[in-house]
Amino acid sequence: MELSFSKDELKALVEMSVIADWVMTAHDNEDDERKDPYMKLVQKIYAFAHKNGMKKEIEHLEDIQEFFPDEQWEEKSLARTFITEFEEKTFWDELVERLAERELNRKLKNSKAENVEQHMEIFEEYASKYANEFAENGIANLDVVTSKPGKK
Repeated sequence: MELSFSKDELKALVEMSVIADWVMTAHDNEDDERKDPYMKLVQKIYAFAHKNGMKKEIEHLEDIQEFFPDEQWEEKSLARTFITEFEEKTFWDELVERLAERELNRKLKNSKAENVEQHMEIFEEYASKYANEFAENGIANLDVVTSKPGKK
């Protein structure tokens, strides 16, 4: 099987590989064998790009026989823009959802809502409150309380 790519398509494929690599490995503290086939494919794409006109964008480290995106190129790439936008949106969405779920559980005293509608109504009330707060103030008004009133 053969595929051919235009310069723009090859660049897009490399950028997609950068995104995939980041999603799979950015927060890893240890190896995960499940990722090996994917990382081998990323290396194959990087090697192909390096050999086909992207030597400035993709570096080959001879001592370990692996390919990596050039750090400066990667920082300026659309891949980095997409990653940053994704992480920003994910942070705020997760923060709102987790805080709203916490408030829902507190209100219901960790029991189940009577029905899905009640669950969603309470959840949306808190989610909307937090979303509006964070849209206006970011995390400026967010504090972590380490002890509860009356308990020390």
